[in-house]
Formats: sequence, C-alpha cells, structure tokens
Amino acid sequence: MNRSTTPYKCHLLVCTTTRDGHRKSCGDGDNAVLKGALKDEIGRRGWKGLVRVSSSGCLGQCDSGPNVMIYPQGIWFSSVALADLPEILAAVEPFVQG
Repeated sequence: MNRSTTPYKCHLLVCTTTRDGHRKSCGDGDNAVLKGALKDEIGRRGWKGLVRVSSSGCLGQCDSGPNVMIYPQGIWFSSVALADLPEILAAVEPFVQG
C-alpha cells in the first residue's frame, strides 16, 4: 500500500445511486447530465487537476436528492438541478483560488 495526499483542492461527489423505481433515489433524474455539466464547467474554468468530479454511491440522503457534496469541506447541496450549477461552482471557487 502507498499513502499520499490528494492532489485536489476539493472533490465534487455526485450521487448516482438508483433504486430502479422501488423508492426515491438520487439517480432517478438527470444526474449523469448534471455530472457531465459539472465536469465540462470545471474544465472550461481551468480547474481540471484542482477539482475532481466523481459519481458516488449512496450518500444516505436520497429522499432529498439529487445530492452533490463538496469534499472535504463538507458542503452539501440537495434537490440539485442543472440550474443550480452556478451556485455550486461559486461555492467551489474560493477553494481553487485560495
């Protein structure tokens, strides 16, 4: 095993868990589109290599999903839609700039 520190200032975890309609889950909506849009915007802003966008398994809050968490800062966004991307990116910006 090798141990190191993360090269990223922050990590955006986008829950993509789906329960196949058995009960509400983050993956029910457009999370793949949301994740792709976040990745595109991170690249457009020149933050690639500083900010990582990843799909995550269940974050335990599917009833209020879709959910996106900024880690390790612990900032949580629930009921996320594409229209919320500017607010999420505004929350990321201080960590990239600072």
